[in-house]
Amino acid sequence: MVWNPLRLLKTLAHFDVAGPLSPVLRGLSELADPGSAMTQSLDPAGLVPTPAPPSVYLSGESTGWAASLIEPLGSLGYRVEAAPQVFESHLGNAALVVWAAADHEDSFQPWLERMGQMPAHQEATLFDFQQPDPAVAALWGSLDDGVMGGVSTSQVQWQNGLRFMGQVSTANSGGFASVRTRNFEPPLNVGQWQGTVLYAQGDGQRYKWIVRDNPGWDSLAYCYSFDTQPDRLSVVRVPFLEMVATRRARTVPEATPLNPAQLYSMQLMLSKFEYDGELNPAFQPGSFGLTVARLGVYRQGPKPLLVLPKENAGVAPQLTAAGLTGVVPQEAGFAVIGASRNLPLEVKPAVVESIFQAAH
Repeated sequence: MVWNPLRLLKTLAHFDVAGPLSPVLRGLSELADPGSAMTQSLDPAGLVPTPAPPSVYLSGESTGWAASLIEPLGSLGYRVEAAPQVFESHLGNAALVVWAAADHEDSFQPWLERMGQMPAHQEATLFDFQQPDPAVAALWGSLDDGVMGGVSTSQVQWQNGLRFMGQVSTANSGGFASVRTRNFEPPLNVGQWQGTVLYAQGDGQRYKWIVRDNPGWDSLAYCYSFDTQPDRLSVVRVPFLEMVATRRARTVPEATPLNPAQLYSMQLMLSKFEYDGELNPAFQPGSFGLTVARLGVYRQGPKPLLVLPKENAGVAPQLTAAGLTGVVPQEAGFAVIGASRNLPLEVKPAVVESIFQAAH
């Protein structure tokens, strides 16, 4: 493979970082990219985090109710989540969690302990990449090792999300491929949140998520490495306080923490290097692919309400010890047991009633 100077010019043109030559480069037809034209602008109002609807998670045998619950709970503003792998990994926006396996008491106590220990989060969506938006697509462009003479190539395709894919090579002292946004103007303010969350499916390699709180092209990059699993959705939570300040893959210990109140750009990268010359232990040269379905922000949220069968009415002490509240059916409605005697303010009684109706 031979270094391609045309790709370098396209990169400079896309990100408007060629100084006085930028207008000239953008005007060259052979460098123009209709899918990311500078005339496509993103409304700053669209960068305000949009709270996701509260979720009802169905555990174990209760997953069979999913179809019957989607419509009634959807009309009340709730989303039904029945995917076991998602449920096991996080409790994002969980308002209620349903347990229906009354005949499996030996598994209930471990389940209850897991619910007490599992962190709960409130989430808000920044970009739903499964809903293509030309203005969002126009933000993203390739930034590969061609800027330093390498031959890696990447691109973004919109296939059920943002598909970061290409070929990464260590030839010519290269070894990284990435896609980055143009600067947000004005910068994104997510200072009221604890971190970003990516719903991503990868290929088993370790990628980097990078954000910048300065508009400078070569400003400090705050990085977070994450591993992926082939053919499985991963929920990647990236705490702002755990992002590593770097400059060209070298850590900057004296740097101030990331300022989430002014995020100017975002970037996804596959690199043979971790930090300070250490190698990426999962790196494999050749073809790669990472799909991000959704990008959002999160912060700590309240524990979900547990919806239990009548047979579990006697577990109030265990619920209280775990700091959890549950509901069990009664002939005239339902009873609240455990840490509180009242429904959480964010849970509507009609939601609980719909769930118990589906159980019969």
